[in-house]
Amino acid sequence: MAARKARLHKGTGVVLEYEFDEAHLHDGTLKVKQIAKPDREWAEFIYKNRSRHENFSHDYDIIVGPIADDGVAYLLDRYEEGFISLEELATELEFKELNKQYYFGTQLSLSYLKRL
Repeated sequence: MAARKARLHKGTGVVLEYEFDEAHLHDGTLKVKQIAKPDREWAEFIYKNRSRHENFSHDYDIIVGPIADDGVAYLLDRYEEGFISLEELATELEFKELNKQYYFGTQLSLSYLKRL
């Protein structure tokens, strides 16, 4: 991915690797939101987080959940434009094979990363 993006912008890709002890997701030191699969809650959270029309914020240190890729962005646009309902959006997302991503949103959460 880094190499592909770098070629698009005529640069050189750089990949930085970090280690994170996932025990911190459950030990109470961080405020964590985990979303297991793309469902209605996830769709609503992603939509609000990406929407330019909503005043949305959260106070999670880390969010773990399915990656919202370009296909998801297309579905979110269809929802925002009123072509599909939130229920239809969630149903469409349930059938997508999405990888898991980790969002580190605070200085506290970043302090738990160890660069390799």
